[in-house]
Amino acid sequence: MGGAHHFIDAQGEERSLLAALDGRIKLVLLLAALGVNLTAGGIRTPLALAILALLLVVAAAVPARDFFRRMAIPSMLALVAFVTQLFWVRQGEPLLSFTLFSWDFVFTSGGVERGSELSARILGGMGTLLFFSLTTPLPELMRAARFFRCPPVLVELALIMYRYIFLFLEEGVRIRNAQKSRLGYVDFRNALRSWGILGGMLILRTYDRAEATFAAMRCRGYRGALTVAVGNPLQRRDWIALGLGLGLLGILFALR
Repeated sequence: MGGAHHFIDAQGEERSLLAALDGRIKLVLLLAALGVNLTAGGIRTPLALAILALLLVVAAAVPARDFFRRMAIPSMLALVAFVTQLFWVRQGEPLLSFTLFSWDFVFTSGGVERGSELSARILGGMGTLLFFSLTTPLPELMRAARFFRCPPVLVELALIMYRYIFLFLEEGVRIRNAQKSRLGYVDFRNALRSWGILGGMLILRTYDRAEATFAAMRCRGYRGALTVAVGNPLQRRDWIALGLGLGLLGILFALR
């Protein structure tokens, strides 16, 4: 398995306190946290959620650098959202004005406030989602989804996609390494040709792997539905975590 697949599932296998919490509790807390992030005004609550997510990820024995690496793209999106609001929102007192190529630009306090709020919500929401994904193995998430009556076909597709996306990534890496050993990327023209061949081979191998997988599933009794293990009854620690989590979210919501 690839490094990302091993990293995410390893957190669940180690069964640290946060990773061992029931997936249903985590899903309820995730939805509540996202609701608080979207409805609370200002920037204090979303930023507090982002900081809390980082602290919880570290407490779950996940390296902080992995959290920051996955937050790189959301941070760029937050920066873009902040900059665009500076140009679009013209409410409030003017803070800065300048002329560029005969165009007049005015940055107002309303634009800064709106941009800061959007950026904070992006960081808070993505931080919450990252904490949930990095501390919850996919099988646990799928059991929680089935408990809340998610359609079985969606659960099956998610499980199969998650299982095989890493296999196809590794297959692509193997093909690319074979091409590199044959000087397939020595110049731009050969690189384009090699990328085209790689894409075509991956499509063909995807089809072959799908046929082989379906045949293997039929041999093992598959008749159109995967069997999902029923979740265990909620334990005392799960109820305590739910109460503490909802109470903490209530406190963060009051910070707005």
